[in-house]
Amino acid sequence: MKNLHFPRRWELSVGKHFRIHLFLPFLVLAAYFGNYLPLFCISWGLALFHETAHLLTGMRLGIQFSGISLQPFGVCARLKDPIIKFPGKEILTALAGPASNLGLALLFRMLLVPFPLELLRYAYLSSLAMGTLNLLPCLPLDGGRILRALLTLGSDAITAWQTVTRISRVLVAILLGVSVFLLLTTSFQFSLLLIGVFLLGNLANEQKSISHQALRELLYYKEKPEREAFTRTGVLSAYEGMPARKLLRILSYHKYYTVQVLDENQSIRKTLTESQILDALLNRSIRITLGEI
Repeated sequence: MKNLHFPRRWELSVGKHFRIHLFLPFLVLAAYFGNYLPLFCISWGLALFHETAHLLTGMRLGIQFSGISLQPFGVCARLKDPIIKFPGKEILTALAGPASNLGLALLFRMLLVPFPLELLRYAYLSSLAMGTLNLLPCLPLDGGRILRALLTLGSDAITAWQTVTRISRVLVAILLGVSVFLLLTTSFQFSLLLIGVFLLGNLANEQKSISHQALRELLYYKEKPEREAFTRTGVLSAYEGMPARKLLRILSYHKYYTVQVLDENQSIRKTLTESQILDALLNRSIRITLGEI
């Protein structure tokens, strides 16, 4: 369920809800002719087990999925809704993947005692590495999703996204620095460096979607006010030429704003509700000004 960015144009549809990535058959062939098909099957199987744990946990919690695609590194379940609307469900769903891998690692470790097979040792180490790596608090890994959902419980969408993004940048920088140092000073292989580059690329894509993701979350919570409870409100004033996106640094789940839009003479030209501004940012342009709304 990680937001890995494989373009849809590289996928082949098989029915309405099932897709296969075009690279997958070529990777299988490469593994076969390269004489490492058993290792590839173990790694892909562990990734499949990981993503299936996400899928089954999400379905158990009532999260709806629009389809499934077989990717080069496992299975990707696509959410029907662009957000998981309850942070607690997101935490449990994200945690299911690493937990499943760590559980498998424990099982493989126990089997290694009576059956000290090389493939079994590889499965143990791979499962342990996959579970541990995915717990890092770094987007787009499961640990990053868990941290963002935890921060959302006590903060607003933008602050949660920005905090996790900053932490992710630091972790990726440390990972890349360590991998380059080991590469230059030891006989270290490229695997850790490739992981760092992979995370860096997906982190860049994550940052591009932050604004729209946060807008969707805010709109969802604003559209479902508690009708029998009071809502804290606030009034803001801003000139009509101000970019509407600057309001995102102020918004939260727990307070509702109206914005008085001023002209050059500081007269109130119009009053906008928070929902009107969010809707315009999401459906018209992220660069729209208050006056244009």
